[in-house]
Amino acid sequence: MVKPSLIVMHTFILLPILSLVLLVLLFNRKVLDWRRSILLGAIAWGYTLTAITESLSWFSLLSFSGLALSWSAINIALIGLYVLELKQHQVSSGLASTSDLIRNSKMPAICWVWLTGTIFIITTIGLIAIVAPPNTWDSMTYHMSRVAHWEQNHNVAHYPTYNLPQLFHPPFAEFAILHLQILSRSDRFANLVQWFCMVGSAIGVSLIAKQLRANLQGQVIASVFAVTIPMGILQASSTQNDYVVCFWIVCLAYFVIQSVQQKLNFPNSIAIGASLGLAILTKGSAYLLAFPFIAFLFLIKARQTGWKIWKPLLVISTLFLTLNFNHYLRNLDLFGSFLGAPADFAKEYKIEVIILPAFISNLVRNASLHADIVRFLNLEKLIVPLNGLVEKAIRILHSILGIDINDPRTTHPPGWYQVPGISFDENTAGNPLHLVFILVSIALFLIYRRLRSQKSLTLYLLATTDGFALICLLLKLQPYQSRHHLSIFVLFSAFVGVVLSQALNRYLVSVLIVIMLIASTPWALENKYRPIAAEQNIFNMDRIEQYFINREQLQVPYEEAVNFVKAQQCQSVGLWLGTNDSVGNRYWEYPFWVLFNSTNTRSTRLEHVKVQNISAEKSNLLPYSQFVPCAVVFVQPKDEAVEIKQTDIQGYTYTPTWSNDTMVVLEREES
Repeated sequence: MVKPSLIVMHTFILLPILSLVLLVLLFNRKVLDWRRSILLGAIAWGYTLTAITESLSWFSLLSFSGLALSWSAINIALIGLYVLELKQHQVSSGLASTSDLIRNSKMPAICWVWLTGTIFIITTIGLIAIVAPPNTWDSMTYHMSRVAHWEQNHNVAHYPTYNLPQLFHPPFAEFAILHLQILSRSDRFANLVQWFCMVGSAIGVSLIAKQLRANLQGQVIASVFAVTIPMGILQASSTQNDYVVCFWIVCLAYFVIQSVQQKLNFPNSIAIGASLGLAILTKGSAYLLAFPFIAFLFLIKARQTGWKIWKPLLVISTLFLTLNFNHYLRNLDLFGSFLGAPADFAKEYKIEVIILPAFISNLVRNASLHADIVRFLNLEKLIVPLNGLVEKAIRILHSILGIDINDPRTTHPPGWYQVPGISFDENTAGNPLHLVFILVSIALFLIYRRLRSQKSLTLYLLATTDGFALICLLLKLQPYQSRHHLSIFVLFSAFVGVVLSQALNRYLVSVLIVIMLIASTPWALENKYRPIAAEQNIFNMDRIEQYFINREQLQVPYEEAVNFVKAQQCQSVGLWLGTNDSVGNRYWEYPFWVLFNSTNTRSTRLEHVKVQNISAEKSNLLPYSQFVPCAVVFVQPKDEAVEIKQTDIQGYTYTPTWSNDTMVVLEREES
């Protein structure tokens, strides 16, 4: 039974959610379009959340009381504004009256079937997001770990850590998780950030489709396409950040298209600048995804308005910089650059040669991550000769290009490349059926002149494909590259909705969309790390066990070590996560925070000790310079036995008192 006190604590997460609802209602009073109001409200909410985070962080006030008071004050102000708006304009809200998808009686009945299937998928994923704990690999290493450090430190300043991505990666998604985690005093709602962004993206692409002259059927198709993307389904119940950046890119794309078609006025400039800033603050790939849209906007509007373009550009730049300034400043202070990524880390991602053969190679190989349509349709037994045909064709192409298919200058790690099979892993899943829909839609666009004559549709297609081209041009191919493609597929949703609704027979389209909905169901039910249809699923597995689902062999050693330290009544624990040049167990940090602080209040302080990378200079600052742990947990490097006898920290000697195959516990000797 859930304790009443837990229910009361969890209700505080309604404070930021109420702010979002109020913002949407306020914008809807002005624009009388509920979908556009949702995008505007979300953008304003994201800007507000960032401002609260950074402002409280300056004074180390990022705490339950600080956030509760801040959101309460904002809600009071928003309620006052809404009441004032109602008094000044005695008209009914346009929230319901302007909903094309609900009020229009001419919407085909089949669209309601599609929407029902879409709602089923969204609801299922939302249930998974709430029931399952965060357990994505990256969440265990840096997404959730950085949130735990910030919550403990009461600020988002850089700190000494073995895992530098906790510091230099853009932080917005984790900012949002931080607010939910502090206000609920648990990570129960951490997965909802991505889920909300999935819902927002589905709404956003339907609005883009409308802007691109799609009818109601085309707008619904766009939403269905977005919601059924396998990678998106898997990610929407996790604490990754790919769907968060996707949502901000969708917002950016919509307001850019609207500004190109109409006018780049002050409100649109604000929306574009804030969307761009929030996207960049979420994930580095946003630079590549956003650039084509911003470039096209500048070129078109500069041609129309000449030098007057400086005014909206100033607004866009100002909002972008105000959102990212503090994070840039933190990175500049520690790493000497705004982006912060150390050279050895950047080398893993940045392509080392820009030549045409390498570009073609990356284009083909990136696309091939979604190309296993044979196994997707379960045709291996029927079409044996096609098995492996795509990979063979790609290898032949590379022999013609004169470039190694695993060229280390364009591939990381070298030697891994192959056309993957169907995956239910949120890190590697491809979208084969959706790739086919996109290719068919592009072919239809090229065939039908009436589609090609639509300038906005052409511009949108170019901007979306250019984003994909930039990824292929500048980023090395990695096994997890399909994650970067999520935004591309979601953006293509609007294009597919427009083309299919205008170029194909509606009965054929109906069959295709129903197939898409049915085909997407396995990803909703059989998520590799958060399954609901398997024998062992999120409903019958212990929550702690689910944290370790990626590395089951670590659960017992971690629990044993933590239980030993707890038995010593130690509440200041140092984490010595392996040797500084190892790669392996040292990154698996977040389970320590869960196990040491299994109650609803933070009772154990955890800090990284004996750090030797660039972040070690933060160890000389308060409060880290005065941190004297009563115990240190040393995690053995993967596949490497390290004998630990004694070590010194802050002038105290620590001696091993307990060990297993994975870690050693050292306790402080009393002088």
